[in-house]
Amino acid sequence: MAMSPCQRHRARVKTAQALDKREALTASPVSFHLQMLDLEKDVERLRSLTRADRMDMKRNVLLPRWMPTVESYLAGEIRFTNPALVYCVIWLFDTGEMGKALDWADVAISESQVTPENFKSTLPTFVADTVLEWATNEAEAGHSIEPYFSRTFENVRDKWRLHEDINAKWFKFAGLYLLRDEKGQPRATAVDDVNTLEQADALLAQAAAFNKNAGVKTMREKIRARINGLAQP
Repeated sequence: MAMSPCQRHRARVKTAQALDKREALTASPVSFHLQMLDLEKDVERLRSLTRADRMDMKRNVLLPRWMPTVESYLAGEIRFTNPALVYCVIWLFDTGEMGKALDWADVAISESQVTPENFKSTLPTFVADTVLEWATNEAEAGHSIEPYFSRTFENVRDKWRLHEDINAKWFKFAGLYLLRDEKGQPRATAVDDVNTLEQADALLAQAAAFNKNAGVKTMREKIRARINGLAQP
């Protein structure tokens, strides 16, 4: 039976109060509709802020507000299009919570959840681009990129259907990462192990197969020269 305007108002107030208390919202057609109204309101608030304030709001307001509801959804058996799950994945990545972001992204992708309307990419593409950007920044800073890089690379390589340019970037990064010197720069002469050099070359070859303009030709030549040099007595 349809709700009266008064009943709907009371339900909205109750929903907002539960979110403010960081309580999980139940999943029903009516409650879900009210949840989406509150989610849209929160997203609009977020868009009106500066970049620094957005980060603070995601970490200290939106994630604590919506994660209980998403956790309840994940623990349940009913599955449906769930924008709250997708937004939490996005916000977790934005705030650096890589492990939980990937955990929830795996579920969302397996359920074919869709990204918000203002996104130009699918969820697998968003995750692939986000993790690769993160790995690039972490590697340049001299930090470890594991286990998140290898975990995502496995999905890129074996599970997700992505644009060839994205695949090429991933394979190129993976190949060059094996060749890092003490300063973190890719350099074939920094590697003494032939097996590692061959692994790097295979990854770069795959990058070139995905995109002939991947920019790996020179490095592959240097790898071959290094292998030949190590083979000489």
